[in-house]
Amino acid sequence: MSTTVVIVDDHEVVRIGLSHVLDSALGFEVVAVAGSAAEGLEAVERCRPDVLVLDVRLPDRPGIAIVDDVRRLSPATRILVLTSYGEDRAVVEAVAAGVDGFLVKTTDSAALIDAVRALADGRPLLREQVADALVRYVQGGAPGAREESEPLTQREREIAAAAAGGRSNREIAAMLGLSEKTVRNHVSEILSKLGLDRRSQIALALFSWPDPARSPTAPARPDGERAPGAGDR
Repeated sequence: MSTTVVIVDDHEVVRIGLSHVLDSALGFEVVAVAGSAAEGLEAVERCRPDVLVLDVRLPDRPGIAIVDDVRRLSPATRILVLTSYGEDRAVVEAVAAGVDGFLVKTTDSAALIDAVRALADGRPLLREQVADALVRYVQGGAPGAREESEPLTQREREIAAAAAGGRSNREIAAMLGLSEKTVRNHVSEILSKLGLDRRSQIALALFSWPDPARSPTAPARPDGERAPGAGDR
């Protein structure tokens, strides 16, 4: 059985190109295309696709803004967001919204096919891409722009970004030249400073930053959240 795909992008040339690439690949069927958020939601409700390829910028509503509607209309649909290079805040928004993956629009055909196939198979796509984008995002402020009240150090910001992108403590340690124990201690300190229970909440905390040069104030813990366990940190 073919993997069904709906494509939502406001540029006709992009829709045609994406449709051609996926329809030409073995095991895929583009069942609908749309040029707006409203048309995309109608197509999702009608077709219940395996994968939705969604542009982050649409004329009527941002692509990220319809993620909850897609989940409601077709809970099993995996969402792949398309961004332009350098739209790191869009990546943060995508993580916070709970999308399943994202690709830069300039990616090649093989990477697009691999991404859609991975999502259809239930494999995660966010790890490396999101970690790198979040690191760029939280480091994007001018040097010296941080406020005295900032709860996270620069090293903690780097680790928070990588953790939010799905990297393990071991991967973060290798990336930053630290011991795994040091990373684990930093993650615990990050959770404590931000008032979070689980490392999976870090992405949402990063999204709340109004500016890359500033860090979040510690959010209150939601009622009923469990305390962090050893496997969360």
